[in-house]
Amino acid sequence: MNKIILLLIFLLPIVGSCQNESFDINKKSFSDYIEKEKEFVGGRILDSDYSTTYDELALTSYIRSDNSVPNVDLIVRYLYFKKDSLIKEIRNEWDIANHNQKLDNKKDVKFRTDLVKFYEMLEQSLRRNYGNGTTSGDIPKNINDRDTYSKEIQWTLENTIVKLNIMMSNIHDEQKKIFPTHKIYLSYLAINLENKLDFKNSELIKRNRKAIPNIENPIIGSQEPTFPGCENSNDKISCMNNKIRDLVIKRVGENNMQIKNDTLKVGYLVQIDGKIKAQISSIKSSNKALEKIGHETVKNLPIMIPSYSEKMKQNVTYGNSFFIIIKNNRVANYE
Repeated sequence: MNKIILLLIFLLPIVGSCQNESFDINKKSFSDYIEKEKEFVGGRILDSDYSTTYDELALTSYIRSDNSVPNVDLIVRYLYFKKDSLIKEIRNEWDIANHNQKLDNKKDVKFRTDLVKFYEMLEQSLRRNYGNGTTSGDIPKNINDRDTYSKEIQWTLENTIVKLNIMMSNIHDEQKKIFPTHKIYLSYLAINLENKLDFKNSELIKRNRKAIPNIENPIIGSQEPTFPGCENSNDKISCMNNKIRDLVIKRVGENNMQIKNDTLKVGYLVQIDGKIKAQISSIKSSNKALEKIGHETVKNLPIMIPSYSEKMKQNVTYGNSFFIIIKNNRVANYE
């Protein structure tokens, strides 16, 4: 099998070209899939825009670092029954809207061409394993940045419906809630499940896209976030790190701590609105009292000017981590 397809269906049995071969995504448990996700670069994500259309179902999503499409990582969504964790659908998404949430997000011919090439690679691999399938829509050889294109192929197997589709549109109509769309979905839908609702052809996952102020009307600043007082600094990250070092030392003094020689690792995210989210596992020290100081300091950091991506024309999340070396209650590693 193609290496890309192996990456996508890492726990699924390899079948031949016959569409009537047994193929069941529930031959492995939901916990098996989740355990396997830990081997990829990425992790679980929380998408407030996404939800299930039925109360019986739950949704868990993971991101995997992926270079198949420029600036688009793979999102894998597991849709399963709450009662027993039996999987209903596994959906693999390469969707620009998952990564650049700006509603008016039009793409050029170069991006569209790259997306089509990747789709064709997936199509060839899937056809080799499941046969020709049933096709609707078409992607012409020559594409432009004006027209809308879509294509879907469906393979109906004994226990699974496999769907591969691509959609590319630059249409934006705010009143009709129509936004530019560029995405590839590869779905594995379980069928013939005993004692389970069929849901027929209903859409099982819904998305409520909404304008996000710091994305639709971004704060245009630098590529790096800006800590208060670092606006005129030539190295905003070093300035920010040093400001946080000062805040840690201040708290050490306020708590009457005596530190002869210790190191504190500090990690956090500057979110698109400039608020700080602590990375709990990245705030560490062998001195637990100092580690507690680290948590308190990050928790109380001021709102910053968020990072701005010139390429994406929006504010983006910025992760930062660094070490603070303290000797005799003084910072020993200012930048």
